[in-house]
Amino acid sequence: MESAQSNAQSNIDKMDITEDQAPSIHDFLSRHIPPQVTNTRKLCYRHRPDLIKKRMPDAFDFSLVQKQMEELGTNDRAAITHIWSLFSAAPADQRMLILKGLLSTCCMPQLSFLHDEIKPLLRIDFVSILPHEVSLQIFSYMDAKSLCHAAQVSQSWRSLADDDALWHRMCEQHIDKKCTKCGWGLPLLDKKRQTVRKRSLTTSFQPSTSPSSSSTPPVDSLRTPCGPTTYQDKESDINSNKRLKADSTTTTSSSSFDSFSNESSLRPPPPPPATQGVILRRRPWKEVYSERLKVERNWRNNKYTVRTLAGHTDGVMCVQFCDSSNIVITGGYDKTIRIFNMETGELIRSLKGHTRCIRALQFDETKLVSGSMDATVKIWDRHTGECIRTLEGHTGGVLSLHFDCRLMVSGSTDHTIRVWNFQAGECSTLTGHTEWVNSVRLCPQNMLVSGSDDSTVRLWDLQTRTCIREFKGHVGQVQIALPSPKGFTHRLLGEEVAIDTSQRRTNGFRPGCDTTTTTETPSTTLTTTTANESARKPASDNKSAALSDAPIIVSASLDNTVKIWNMETGACLRTLFGHVEGVWGLAYDTLRLVSGSHDKTIRVFDMDSGRCMYALEGHNGPVTAIALGDTKIVSCSDDGDVRIWDYGAH
Repeated sequence: MESAQSNAQSNIDKMDITEDQAPSIHDFLSRHIPPQVTNTRKLCYRHRPDLIKKRMPDAFDFSLVQKQMEELGTNDRAAITHIWSLFSAAPADQRMLILKGLLSTCCMPQLSFLHDEIKPLLRIDFVSILPHEVSLQIFSYMDAKSLCHAAQVSQSWRSLADDDALWHRMCEQHIDKKCTKCGWGLPLLDKKRQTVRKRSLTTSFQPSTSPSSSSTPPVDSLRTPCGPTTYQDKESDINSNKRLKADSTTTTSSSSFDSFSNESSLRPPPPPPATQGVILRRRPWKEVYSERLKVERNWRNNKYTVRTLAGHTDGVMCVQFCDSSNIVITGGYDKTIRIFNMETGELIRSLKGHTRCIRALQFDETKLVSGSMDATVKIWDRHTGECIRTLEGHTGGVLSLHFDCRLMVSGSTDHTIRVWNFQAGECSTLTGHTEWVNSVRLCPQNMLVSGSDDSTVRLWDLQTRTCIREFKGHVGQVQIALPSPKGFTHRLLGEEVAIDTSQRRTNGFRPGCDTTTTTETPSTTLTTTTANESARKPASDNKSAALSDAPIIVSASLDNTVKIWNMETGACLRTLFGHVEGVWGLAYDTLRLVSGSHDKTIRVFDMDSGRCMYALEGHNGPVTAIALGDTKIVSCSDDGDVRIWDYGAH
């Protein structure tokens, strides 16, 4: 049927017609065929010669029709060919009249046949007739699943469906955030691959100099803000707290939570200058999306592998890991710090020097800082294991610590917080808590968040050295309190109470200078209950809530709950239930929140909805510390084991 018009004249020669019919038929054909064939602009989508080569053949099999025609007699074949020729030569308005007449004479079987045959013929391959930019814009409205289906249609469709710009947009829409349309979020890119690439670039493009004479900083230091761990991005490690009996040698737990990197970007960095002999391959964004999707599906389906790191002879109290360096560092009651290879489980190094239990630790590329119940803070060379310096000042055991490039803070059983200024060489003391300070954490704008056995969470201004807000609501000792990092976004506030983020960026968030105490009032409790009711719904139920960057604080307590607070207003946004005993370990990112408890379980919550997705069991003792990465949960227990729950795509 595709070439019916162009072959109309040749078909006439095959027809057996009478002499009295010939003049009228030839007149009709000669009057209409020339303009129909020569004017290609008037040809439709199915008969344009330039499009016939591009598009796929119709589902209508004309070869079958030709075989059926050969089985007919000469007169019947000539009559049918005569009808086809007249219809092919007729202009559009006369074709409509012919079709109307034919339809009026059709019976139900013929109409049913037309219905089945016409549907596939009406499909148009818009990719072959539209400009590339227009087709690409149409494809941009598809989701990932539809793009994968479109790539299976034809080669031209695949070239569009696999376009890097489309998948880059898809990654921007899903990676490290929840998509507002589908409710899915994907973890960040693999830090190990990024680090390997950066190291290769550093090796390739820096001049060959000796380590002692080289003044060019490594690529990692150029791309990452200064802080406690320059590669710690989202391998946010929370070295959890542990609450024990009133023994002088045992105390509440400490925490060390690594901040997210706020400068990570989904858009690839500009290509480096061309260098002879260096070939760099940039991964397609579709491949990146596919890899991250496999990991997220593992998280959703609770599909993981478990490895156990053994070596400690007593309970493990704190942990931090780094995916890019492939190490896990732990500290515990056996007075040692142990550095493990995360993949093989091999013990790389054991650091000894503390005389009592190690309750907190944190490391970056060069140094490791540990806090112990012997009332000291030690700074170690991470690579050699040498103790560089010992800081003394607390009159009780050190339960928690945290540092950045300028300051270090530590919390102690002496109810105080000490602020160590590396640049000025000064040490100041913050007082206000009436019990052990289990958690300290530096946060943006020169502020500090602390949690204590006095059941409160406090927000401090380090410039004025005063407590500017007190969060009350827990009925048990607060074991850990973690502020959100800079740039952290969430949907916890809801549309009705979302804070104007543009105004916050203009004016800057700065809590009042007066000390403010925020207590969970009955109205606040009602809001919390409502939030927990919504937590039982799927995560997609909350995807319509406004996205906010209002800073939050997440705290865990021995009252078996995890609370999420608005740092600006002090309101309790949500209370998470599920554990049947006290919560000691806590970690979270933009997609999920993970907690460890005395009930020997680890619970994974959806960050937006607050719904408990599942519980992990396996430890034989209370879970004392939790660290969270893109593909892993690292947990420590009082049973002396360190478990790695790996959700990566294997």
